[in-house]
Amino acid sequence: MKTKLRLVAIVLILASLLILVPSGVNVAGAEIIEYDLDDKAGVKLQKDGYLSDLEYEDPSISVKIEKGRYCETNYVVARVKIANATQLRSMMASSYYSPSTLMGTSMAKKANAALAINGDYFPARNGKGYVARQGKVYRTKCNGEYDVLIIDDQGNLHIIKNATNEDIAAFEGTVVNGFTFGPGLVIDGVRQTGYVDNDNAALKSAQRMCLAQVGSLEYLCIVSEGPEDPGSVGLNLEQFSELVASFEGVQNAYNLDGGSSATMVFQNDKINSPNNPKRRPLYDILYFASAYQPD
Repeated sequence: MKTKLRLVAIVLILASLLILVPSGVNVAGAEIIEYDLDDKAGVKLQKDGYLSDLEYEDPSISVKIEKGRYCETNYVVARVKIANATQLRSMMASSYYSPSTLMGTSMAKKANAALAINGDYFPARNGKGYVARQGKVYRTKCNGEYDVLIIDDQGNLHIIKNATNEDIAAFEGTVVNGFTFGPGLVIDGVRQTGYVDNDNAALKSAQRMCLAQVGSLEYLCIVSEGPEDPGSVGLNLEQFSELVASFEGVQNAYNLDGGSSATMVFQNDKINSPNNPKRRPLYDILYFASAYQPD
């Protein structure tokens, strides 16, 4: 009996140690890696990681897709958990200095993305705002017009309202990605209100996209349909912020490019607005990569 108890105790201790092993360490013939900033794509996804048409999971990432309806409009939300911050990444369709577009599905496939969403249409805004991608800063021309999203090296989202160059310079973290579209929908747990049109169709019913953080290395990607989609009327920014804030635990949420640019890709397919044939090529994507490499 004592021998059996010892064996059980040893098994429990070993199991707890496996859970606590840090990323980058080989575990039972597999490895959870950390990416370099300049890595061009994620590792290949595991075929058996697809638990259903709406779910992917391996030891480094979990993606769960849900669908709902709000204010006579269909929406899709992806719940994502990752093992380390380097799995939240960005990709441009081409060079910042000579921008061109690709379909979101093409970029997601190229990146081996477990989930991908559109970015901020960085050539827009008449050259204003803050643009950083994978640790490289391309533009700092903030004049207080736009809210800026910064994603730091810990995978945390920071939203700077009406950002100026001085605000960006005062940021104390390490910037990995920076976006200028906005506005902030939830900032430090507080839902924002009083939206005005700032090149974002704030008062119109439209397709919407946001990235939100709900915990350490835990995120929501929420995309709503628009009036071009059969059965949906679309959301203005006030309604969209209400929807986003209704999800439990939202700490920060940032509005990204919308309209026909609103794109969510899973299993290399665009899964939002399935009955709308209109597809717009994108300048950039945000994506979540697997970090699991089996032996």
